[in-house]
Amino acid sequence: MSAPRAPVETKVTAGSLAAALSGAIIWALQTYAFKGNDVPAGLVSLIYVAIPAICAYAAGYLAPHTPRPAPAPPARNVTTTKPPPA
Repeated sequence: MSAPRAPVETKVTAGSLAAALSGAIIWALQTYAFKGNDVPAGLVSLIYVAIPAICAYAAGYLAPHTPRPAPAPPARNVTTTKPPPA
């Protein structure tokens, strides 16, 4: 039996989802902001890099921190001895 998996951090989930959804933002920019006009290739490449990075950073920053359990107390050194023979 394997050890239970830790849940994925909320910040990681939010950042990953935002990066995935940034494709929709890029599509909206191409469709509505640039309206099919020719956009310089250099600007297009910057948009494809900047939009996902900005979205992932903002979502990760704004997402709540995932609480973690308190660490276990340190183990004490305990020695045991056998009782003397009766």
